[in-house]
Amino acid sequence: MPVTQTTTSITGAAATVSVLVSAAYVDISGSSQSVDVVTAKVVTGDAYTFTGSYAITTIGKYSPVEVKVNILYTETATEAFVYVKTLFEAGTATQVQWKPLGSASGADAIETKATGYITSLDYPPIDASSAGPIMVSFTVRAPGITYTTNT
Repeated sequence: MPVTQTTTSITGAAATVSVLVSAAYVDISGSSQSVDVVTAKVVTGDAYTFTGSYAITTIGKYSPVEVKVNILYTETATEAFVYVKTLFEAGTATQVQWKPLGSASGADAIETKATGYITSLDYPPIDASSAGPIMVSFTVRAPGITYTTNT
């Protein structure tokens, strides 16, 4: 029996992205372009016995995650690059939160678990032949992801 096709797909065009600065989330959506796919993994183990054709597989703890956020390079103090550069250079713990439905009431939130750190930051490349905005990125490494359903 065929399943009815969904009519509730979500685009990322109105999503929001925030970074934790001084114990409060700061919305950096106005200077952010995308959050790359984040894959949560669990540590696994395998053992083989003399009997049987298949391995015995077990799982352990969750692996840390890395969240890469692509942002526009600006030199404005209240925009993404300056915020994350300050956190990166100070080695300050932070979190990233994104909401695919944006700031709409009831939007689900995805965020890195505390305590995470910015482990990489792109400094701006320059190219005289390009007319587009300068793009950079930063990566937060954290113990895991928290997905909060807000229905």
